[in-house]
Amino acid sequence: MKALIYRHKNTIENFAITLDDVSDPLIGEQDLLVEVKAIGVNPGEAQFRRTVDPKPGEFMILGYEFSGVVKIAGKLVKGIQTGDLVFGIGDPRRHGSYATLIAVDYRNVSVFKGNWPFVQAAAIPLISFTAWQSIFRFHNQLPEDVETILVVGAAGGVGSMALQLLKARTNVRILATASRPESFDWCLKMGAEHVLNHKEDIPEQLKELGIPEVDMIFSVNGLKESIKWIPQAIRPYGYLSTVDLKDAVDLSPLMEKSVTVFLETIFTRIIYDYEYSLVDHVLKELLLLVSAGKILSPVTSVLKGLNEKNIKEAHTQLEGGSGVGKIVIEL
Repeated sequence: MKALIYRHKNTIENFAITLDDVSDPLIGEQDLLVEVKAIGVNPGEAQFRRTVDPKPGEFMILGYEFSGVVKIAGKLVKGIQTGDLVFGIGDPRRHGSYATLIAVDYRNVSVFKGNWPFVQAAAIPLISFTAWQSIFRFHNQLPEDVETILVVGAAGGVGSMALQLLKARTNVRILATASRPESFDWCLKMGAEHVLNHKEDIPEQLKELGIPEVDMIFSVNGLKESIKWIPQAIRPYGYLSTVDLKDAVDLSPLMEKSVTVFLETIFTRIIYDYEYSLVDHVLKELLLLVSAGKILSPVTSVLKGLNEKNIKEAHTQLEGGSGVGKIVIEL
């Protein structure tokens, strides 16, 4: 098969992902072999490329969000068969979806109908599951005492999905932060009631809206900076959820308010086989929300072709941090 691989960690300036011929992946009894049709590209993959070296003499294939067609189903696979259209999440312990084929545990995917484009499907699973686990931490719901939530850095993929899920599944007051006019407009389109400028005084902007403190904050990115004002903006016994601890962050200022902190990474359930059924539950509910028109796939950039130019362009946009919505590569 064709795959985009790298053999050593690398920067954008010394970009080292190349298109190569590699062996087709082997599948286990509960695996699917999927012909990849579209790939959702995510910031975590750019971070992997910059910081993680493959083992000596080996290579890595990144990509943890995809859509495609099932070519082979293992003996223990349930509910999915050859020819089904699927979308799903990869596994960081295995080669990913930057390739023409991917082997994946069938519990990481869900079947969808043919009237949904592969490009739209590929942009949904990883960001949706990340947002879901970050905000619906109690029995797939928000904490019952949350009436206001602020999503920090809301214009990207995960933030876009968090806003939409909150709009579709709750009645809370939804606030977001952004910094550019196009980001403001995007957040409003995704479901935010108000958008604050995170380059200015957030607590003061909240007070101008008549909100002295919020019940919950979901920090998608920029926590190293936003932790400077979060203790002032969040209420006592409030909630902070984040997927952004790549930099050392001192959370001790939250002690005075006894804030509950949720740390989230998409792969915990997969790596530890912990309540794995939630993956299937979330993907199926997402399909229902999409079918009902309550969730839009947040694709804003489609790059056509599995090649070095497109993957470098995608990673350059991700590392620039100025985009809105989601980048997808269509094979």
